[in-house]
Formats: sequence, structure tokens, C-alpha cells
Amino acid sequence: MKFLEIKLFTHCLKEQRNFYHQVLGLPLVKNDDQSFGVAVGSTLLSFRSGNEKSYYHFAFTVPNNAFSESKNWISSYVPLNTVEGSNEIYFKNWDAHACYFYDPAGNVVELIARHTIDHFIDHPFTSRDILAISEIGMPVKDVREAAGQLRAALNTGTYHGENETFAPLGNEDGLLIVSDDSRNWLGSNKAAKIFPMEIVLDSPAAASQLDGYPYKFSSKKASASG
Repeated sequence: MKFLEIKLFTHCLKEQRNFYHQVLGLPLVKNDDQSFGVAVGSTLLSFRSGNEKSYYHFAFTVPNNAFSESKNWISSYVPLNTVEGSNEIYFKNWDAHACYFYDPAGNVVELIARHTIDHFIDHPFTSRDILAISEIGMPVKDVREAAGQLRAALNTGTYHGENETFAPLGNEDGLLIVSDDSRNWLGSNKAAKIFPMEIVLDSPAAASQLDGYPYKFSSKKASASG
């Protein structure tokens, strides 16, 4: 499962556009008075203006050997969040290193190097080296029920474990992080709250909407960015 586009809402469109395009240097793919989109590797990250102070959790995959460099890169622009007193974490069961930060809207953004992915760079890291968005958080009231719906609708499986409050669905290329809305997002002090989003998948199967939630899915076979 790959994410071609992640469509989110923000109460501070101008600040978000400046941060992702001007500060981080991500290519601006589309832009108008009410929305914009930047290329995050092969994924288009889109924000539309909204009145609600919505926030989300999503993860940018960086090359296998670029975690330290990418961490230094992002920390030159924003403070890193801490997890149990450290500004990075190693997920043993996923064989991945990650760090977290907030963007201007308060989204919990993660940089993750998945050591199971065979992608390396031999030059200094820049934002153009980000591979894709590989995670999007999906808070729900009942993880087991929602995960079951999504597995059937998207023809996908669970990635390395599931419990009553957490279910990662998909694979290293794309994970729906189904989380109980009583949890905080890891690497933050923010509750996993429910806000509208749309996910465009590179997949022949996609649900139109998860029952009872403002989460829409669509599907197409195309490159999301240049």
C-alpha cells in the first residue's frame, strides 16, 4: 500500500505553506487561496484551509542510512520532541529509527528510517531525499472494529502486531496507524483526535469511507509528484 496523496485540513494555511515549501524546501505542486500541495517524495501532501484547529500524525520515510543526517537537518529548523527523555527512538520490532517534531499547525510529524528498506544515499541529505509519506494516523473509538473494516476493504494485513488500542495496517511503504482516541500520539503530548482527512491510494481496492468517521479513501494508479 502506497499513499499517492494525503489531504488534510489546517487553520493556518499560510504558515503551513511557508514551512513546508520555503523553510523545508519541498516542491510546491499546487497552490491557490484555499489550499496547497507539496511533493514529499512520491506522496503529495495537501492542506486545505479550515476553521477547526485540526492536527494529525504522519511520517516521512528517509533513506536507510540517512537517519542521523535527516535528524540534524530537521533540528536546524524546529525543536525535536522527546520520547522518554530522548529525541529519537529505535523500534526494534520494526527495525526503524525515528524522531518527531511539530509543524506550525501542531501536526505530529515523524522522520523514520526503515532499515528493512534497501534505499541509500551517497550525498548530504536534503528534503528532496525524503522517499514518501509512509504513515498516517487514524484515531478511532474501537480499534478492533475499524481495523477489521479496513483490512477487508483495502485487502491489506496487519504490520507487526495489533492490540486493543493500536493497529498498524499495511506495510513499510504505507501504514494506516489505527489508534484508540484515548491515546496520545507517540513523540508528542497530543491526544489522537478525530479530524477529517482523505487518502489517495496506489491500489486497485479502496473503501469510500470508514463507517462513522470523516476518513475518505480513493484510489488511482499514478505518480503523485515529479
